[in-house]
Amino acid sequence: MMLFENARLIDPATGRDEHGALRIRDGLIVESGPGLTPMDEERVIDAKGAALAPALIDMRCTADPASTGARGVDAAARAAAAGGVATLVLSPESGDGFKRPEDIAAVDAAALTSAVRLYAAGLCVSSQEDMAEIGLMLRAGALYLGDGGEPILDTRLARRVLAYTAGFDAWISLRPEDAGLSRGTMATESDLSMRLGLPSRPAQSETMALKRDAALAALTGARLIFDRVTTQDALNAAADARASGLEVAVTAPLTHFTFNDLDTGGLDPRYRLEPPLRSEADREALITALSEGRIDAIVSDHVACTSESKAHPFPEAAPGSASLEALLPVLCTLAQDGRMSLADALRPVTSGPADILGLEQGRLEDGAPADLVVFDPNAPFVYGRGPMQCRAPSAFSGRRLFGKALITIAEGAIIYQLEDE
Repeated sequence: MMLFENARLIDPATGRDEHGALRIRDGLIVESGPGLTPMDEERVIDAKGAALAPALIDMRCTADPASTGARGVDAAARAAAAGGVATLVLSPESGDGFKRPEDIAAVDAAALTSAVRLYAAGLCVSSQEDMAEIGLMLRAGALYLGDGGEPILDTRLARRVLAYTAGFDAWISLRPEDAGLSRGTMATESDLSMRLGLPSRPAQSETMALKRDAALAALTGARLIFDRVTTQDALNAAADARASGLEVAVTAPLTHFTFNDLDTGGLDPRYRLEPPLRSEADREALITALSEGRIDAIVSDHVACTSESKAHPFPEAAPGSASLEALLPVLCTLAQDGRMSLADALRPVTSGPADILGLEQGRLEDGAPADLVVFDPNAPFVYGRGPMQCRAPSAFSGRRLFGKALITIAEGAIIYQLEDE
C-alpha cells in the first residue's frame, strides 16, 4: 500500500481541486480526500503541497518498435515517464507502419517490458489504392485506426474505409488536409512564407478536407477523430460537425499552442513541423477552444528526429519535434498564464483521451487504475537545460516554461522520480 499525503488533488474529469491525500492498493486508487491517515505497513510519501493528478495519456507518439536507439519505443517510454505520461499510443505510421495484426502484436510484446502502458493505432490504408487489414488489427488490439498523416486522395476509398471501420464501431483518425493544395509544402501560407520563398499551403486546405471527412462520416456513420487540427476555421467546422449530431472528436498538436508561423522566420529546422505552424490568430483560437472544452485531446506528436536529418535547409529538414517531456510543462504554463484552470488544461491529456479510447485510467476516483503524476505546476525552468531523457531536436529547446514532473506512477508502481537538483 502507498499513501500520498499533503497533496493538491486535481481530477480534470470532475474539476476537483482540493488539498488532501490519496491511497493506493494493488495498483488501484482506493480512496482520496482530506483527513486520510497512514495505516500500518503503508509507505507514506509527503507530496509537500505538490499537485497530484492522473498520469497523462498521449494519443500520438511516433516510435519504432524495431529500433533500440533514440527513435525506439524504449527511448520514447523513458521520455514519457519523465514527462508524467503513463499511457502512450504509437501512431499508425510508427516504424514501417502498422498495417497488419502482426504489427500490433509486436507493440503488445514491447509493452510487456515497457515502464508505461503501450498501445498501437493501426493504418487504415495499405496504399492509396486499398484498405489495410482493419478488422484483424482491431481484433489484435489496435486502439483506433488512422491515415498516418497522409491524406487519403480517393474520396471513394475514404468512404470505404470509414464505412468498414464503422462496422466495428471503432474510431478512425484522419488528418484534414486537401492533398491538392498541400502536396510538397512545409509552411502556412502568409506574407512571411512568401518573403522567405517557402512552398506553402493555405489554412483553407484543412477546412476543406475536414468538411469532406465530416460529410463522409455522416454518410457512413463512422466515429471520426479530426487529427491535429491547427486552424481557427477548421475548429469552427469541427464544432459544426459535432453540433449536427456526428460522433466526432478533435485533437490538436502540442507545438501549436506555443509557436506560430513567425517562429519559422529564422528558418530554424527545429520549427519544421507537420502540420506547419500557423498564424498567431490560429494559435489563440486553439487556446480559446481548449479553455472552452472544444478540444478533446492534445497530442505530443513526438518524433525523435536525428540531428543529421534536421541539419538541412528548412525545406529539406525532417519534420517533427521531440515533445513528450514538454507536454506537462506547456499545459502548466497555459494555466500559469491565467488562460484556464489547471484542471481544464489537463483534461485533454487525461480524461479526454481516456473517454475517446475507452480506457479506465485518466481520473482520480476510487477503483480507477493508480496511474498518477506528482508535479510542481509552478516550477520555472528552461526546456533542454538540465537532465532530459530525450535529447533529440525539439522545437521547445530554450523555451521558458513552468511545471516539472516529480514522480510518475503506472499501475501503482513508481516508474520515474526526479532526482534532487
